[in-house]
Amino acid sequence: MIRVNLQPKVLIEAGEGFKMPLWPLILLTIVLAAGVLGVMYVTSDRISAAEAEIRDLDFKLRDFQKTLDAFEQAKAEKDYLQGKRDFVNSISSNQRQWVDFFDEVRAKIPKDVWLTKFEGERSGAYSLEGKTFSYSSIGFFMLQFNSIPYVTTVTLEQATAQKSGSKSGETDSFAKSFKITGDMKLSAKDAKSEEEEKGAASAKAAARRGAKDDSKSRKDKDELSPEDL
Repeated sequence: MIRVNLQPKVLIEAGEGFKMPLWPLILLTIVLAAGVLGVMYVTSDRISAAEAEIRDLDFKLRDFQKTLDAFEQAKAEKDYLQGKRDFVNSISSNQRQWVDFFDEVRAKIPKDVWLTKFEGERSGAYSLEGKTFSYSSIGFFMLQFNSIPYVTTVTLEQATAQKSGSKSGETDSFAKSFKITGDMKLSAKDAKSEEEEKGAASAKAAARRGAKDDSKSRKDKDELSPEDL
């Protein structure tokens, strides 16, 4: 049996497939390279600007450090000069207070009392020696001396009688030597407060004496009999 293929022959040509052109790749590569170069340029420019700013800040910091050192030196010199000024002022103020103190002593000392020695310490302790002709004058002088604003305490250490004779050997009078010690404050503020405390204490003592006298007078009135009325 003979078979004959009567269908027409069809030629099928195989296609080569899709081919992408090269110019888009080249263009994309150029764009990417330009972008990278641009970023690198901008970054380099920023780095250069930052380095320049750092150098400028370093110079400013050095100048500021010099200014700060000069300020510290000026401040130290100011403190030193202020300390010297305060020291001089304290000496001047202390001298004025000593002058005021001795003026007070001269104004309050009795006429029959004379001082022979006075010693004072920085702590405020003092020692005073003098002479008079009676023990009552010593007591009166202690009261007067205690009323000086700068004086805080007055203590009689000793009081002795000394004979003073004439050339013929006869006794003319008996001089009383005394020594007083205590504390004092050569500060206007402290002296003022001390004076106020003394005044307040005196006022309280006077009030107590007045109250005592009033109670005594009331008691005397209560004890009066009808016959006395």
